[in-house]
Amino acid sequence: MPSTTFFNLPAEKREKLLAAARAEFARVPYPEASINKIIQAADIPRGSFYMYFKDKEELFVHLLSAYLQAMANQMRGELQRNGGDLFAAFVGLFDAVQSCYRNPGADQLLQNLVDIIRNNMGMQLTALMGPEDLGDRLLSDLLPHIDLSRLDLREEGDLKDVFHLLLGVTGPALGGAILSGSPAEGRGRYLKILDILKRGLAAKPPAPDESVPEPQR
Repeated sequence: MPSTTFFNLPAEKREKLLAAARAEFARVPYPEASINKIIQAADIPRGSFYMYFKDKEELFVHLLSAYLQAMANQMRGELQRNGGDLFAAFVGLFDAVQSCYRNPGADQLLQNLVDIIRNNMGMQLTALMGPEDLGDRLLSDLLPHIDLSRLDLREEGDLKDVFHLLLGVTGPALGGAILSGSPAEGRGRYLKILDILKRGLAAKPPAPDESVPEPQR
């Protein structure tokens, strides 16, 4: 969480610093992002930066909060359009982010998120959510719109685990599709992964009245 000093800055100065940070994190992978480049672009002293943020990670997590809201807005609309279907909401998010990448000038926040995902292909989307677990905040925001009857939830905590699993497969799938020369192929692979998750991998036990055939020798 940024310091009170940061929030007390004039709005224009705050936005200049955040814009510089967005540009830097979208330019290079997170480990290579330079605080020096950020403060130079924002035209602030290095000492002032550390009055606002503890370190680069805190700044990164703060920026992700804005991306979180953009993701929540997109997925909330998808849930409403698809009767609370969580899987359909993730497909809608996937399509919206891909569209932002293919059509420059679309939603700028999602466009920045696309660049961050592209530059951090080795990081899961859950890892990009940061140590404060922004994924849990996203789930909490979407929970009233999710139709739980569409999911096979058996224990407390299942929904959280399912949600983080979906975040975990969506990030790499987005990155792969963005870098692919065939968006349709990338989308097809993503839908196949979601289908596997929906149906499960364990073989279904036979019904009581079904006989199990003897294995061939």
